[in-house]
Amino acid sequence: METFNISRLNKIIRDTLEMIDRSREAIYDIAEGARNECERLRNDLEDLKREVERIIKKNDELEIALKLSRERLAIVSKNFDKYTQDDIRIAYEKADKIRVELAVNRERERFAIIRRNDLERRLIEASKTVQRAEYLINQVGTVMEYLKGDLFNLNVQLEDAEKRKYLAIRVIKAQEEERSRVAREIHDGPAQILSNVVLKAEICEKLIDADINRAKEELKNLKKIVRESLMDVRRIIYALRPMSLEDIGLIPTLQKYIDKFSSDTGITISFHKRGEDREVNDDNLTLTIFRVVQEALNNIRKHSGAKNASVTIEFTPMNIVLTISDKGKGFDTETIKVDKDDNMGGFGLFSIKERIELLDGTMEIKSCSGKGTTIRVVLPYT
Repeated sequence: METFNISRLNKIIRDTLEMIDRSREAIYDIAEGARNECERLRNDLEDLKREVERIIKKNDELEIALKLSRERLAIVSKNFDKYTQDDIRIAYEKADKIRVELAVNRERERFAIIRRNDLERRLIEASKTVQRAEYLINQVGTVMEYLKGDLFNLNVQLEDAEKRKYLAIRVIKAQEEERSRVAREIHDGPAQILSNVVLKAEICEKLIDADINRAKEELKNLKKIVRESLMDVRRIIYALRPMSLEDIGLIPTLQKYIDKFSSDTGITISFHKRGEDREVNDDNLTLTIFRVVQEALNNIRKHSGAKNASVTIEFTPMNIVLTISDKGKGFDTETIKVDKDDNMGGFGLFSIKERIELLDGTMEIKSCSGKGTTIRVVLPYT
């Protein structure tokens, strides 16, 4: 059975959305063209109407002139004894010229009226086209908005599903890696020490009657070994979940962690608190803030090469704003994406970003090669 390909379906949806946009633009172009055609026909019709009026007026004038010229010709022809042949010829030519001009003008009037009627018919058809186009724009526009909205939501849901699928895979991988790490630490640390404790206890058991002083010395060593084992166990537990968050609160826990980080790595970390310290009762919120600081400082240690960094937590009326900055190597943010495709050890940032978004927060990373990196996280109280 063929595997369901979310990426391919996302591409189909994106192409469909683009096609919808192009189709809507095409409909707008058709409607605009129809409006322009209406306006042109309307202007041509107005010009033609004025031309028809001018022709009709000219015909009226020619009819009057023809009537007068015929009356003149009749008078000249009747009184030929008073008028010469030239007078008769001139009167006849004038009347004939007017008659021909009137005939031509009437034919022009007939064609102008035909053209006017044609323009009126075309204008009516164009107006209907505009009305149909506007109706189509409204109808198709509404359908497109619904369709586009549904497809966009589907696309977002599919991308979210794909993102969560990759997150689930990375979470499983991270869990297995974390279990392996904890298992190695327990095996190399407390397990070895406990084996040594058993051996030391057996030695003490044998020496207790034979050499009491040596037995006491072995017991002192045994106590030291147990104390070191207890410290290792506490360190492993703290790495898994800082219990001090519940005991002493967020700010003291951050200060304690930052001081220990600076002591262990030699990187000077300045810690600042701004705003009125508020009591945060949401365990998810406090743990997320701690993990952001933990992951950011680990990235500074591994990648930045910086000797100094700063952590600032600000309590605003609505949000907690966390800013971690360094002056290290920096990087091109275009080449590193904090998402499902980040396979270069960015699971920490990806999982942190996912956790922040689940808490309705935002994370912004600004960096430039040679100019350091700044991570800014905004988390609402509720």
